[in-house]
Amino acid sequence: MDYYKQVFTPLVELPDQWVNQEFEHCTFKKLDLSRIECTNSNFINCRFDDCNLTRVGLGNVKLYDVSFFSCKLAYVDFGQCNAFGFHVNFQECQLDNTAFLNRKLKKAKFVDCSIIEAHFIRCELVGALFKNCNLEFAKFDGNDLTQVDFSSSYNIELNPDENKVKKAKFSLQNLPGLLTKYDLIING
Repeated sequence: MDYYKQVFTPLVELPDQWVNQEFEHCTFKKLDLSRIECTNSNFINCRFDDCNLTRVGLGNVKLYDVSFFSCKLAYVDFGQCNAFGFHVNFQECQLDNTAFLNRKLKKAKFVDCSIIEAHFIRCELVGALFKNCNLEFAKFDGNDLTQVDFSSSYNIELNPDENKVKKAKFSLQNLPGLLTKYDLIING
């Protein structure tokens, strides 16, 4: 069954299953969707507001122009998603312990998010914005971080030798996290 321009809330009957579904221009509000399985479903131009999506299963799920606002997305593996057309944005979300593996996140926006212990591995993050995000223990390895703006984010630790960082923006407070591999003591 396909869903078009529908608004899903706790007061509305939800789909019986989330597998092999098509959602286009839909809005999901204040739902607990933790641990649901969405295998082979498509979410196109959708918005999630204040939803719990902890440990949601995204096997071959298409996320095309999907925005998440004030959502909990802990332990979500975005590397399982269909890579074709993958485009997401996050605002005021909890993305702790998430994984982005081989994802194209060009110009993606992460605004006021907690991204603690997340993994960004072999991603294309060209022109992405990390605005006021907590990146404590987040791992960045083999990424293209060209023109990424980290200037207002904090607790960043990444190795510039293992990521392409040309014209990436960092604040002076981020400097120690870029020099960790040298085991330097930096006094402020």
